[in-house]
Amino acid sequence: MKVATTAILAWVALAGTAAAQSAAIAASETGYAEFFAQSAFGNVTSQAYGGEAGYTINPQLQVFGEFGWVRDTAPASLAANAQTIASGIAAAAGNTTYSAKQPVTFGVGGVKFLIPVENSRVRPYVLAGGGIGAVKRDVTFTTPSGDATQYATLGTDLSGTETSFMLSLGGGVGIPVGSVIIFDVQYRYGRVFTSNEGLNINRAGLGLGVRF
Repeated sequence: MKVATTAILAWVALAGTAAAQSAAIAASETGYAEFFAQSAFGNVTSQAYGGEAGYTINPQLQVFGEFGWVRDTAPASLAANAQTIASGIAAAAGNTTYSAKQPVTFGVGGVKFLIPVENSRVRPYVLAGGGIGAVKRDVTFTTPSGDATQYATLGTDLSGTETSFMLSLGGGVGIPVGSVIIFDVQYRYGRVFTSNEGLNINRAGLGLGVRF
């Protein structure tokens, strides 16, 4: 009985120490900064890169800002419209090829809610925010002569940049390594409210950063 009681008291002491250490670490943090690399999927599968930084309000709440670039989000309609123009150019200039991409540059800010896990430094979280997304329609044509601009004038459905409000929702798990480094396993959903179809962007990947 004495051994069992001693073991229980030791376990309670260790658990209390671990919880106190976690609380002390959380209380001492003022913020974080990280870079991320993600797989982006939706209309097409591509990649996204960028950075995020945040400031700690309390152990369960942070404000954050995120800036990044998605390599391609082109919908099927972009390629279909480009193919129509390419066929028209080909009738006048010969064999014509095209490239149709739609990169997005974005910046959002919001709040991140940290979910406490007892006796653990692992930090699950959810977040919500808003900002802007700049959607660039990048379509080019190549003819045997190399210059296709004389054969067609592109409309806004195939060229130009549209900047619209962007909603951002997501979640993830922060995994501390040592006292400073943190890995961030993350998922983000973004909705850019463009004037035509609107654009959904899903991103999942890994962030690497520091806490301070």
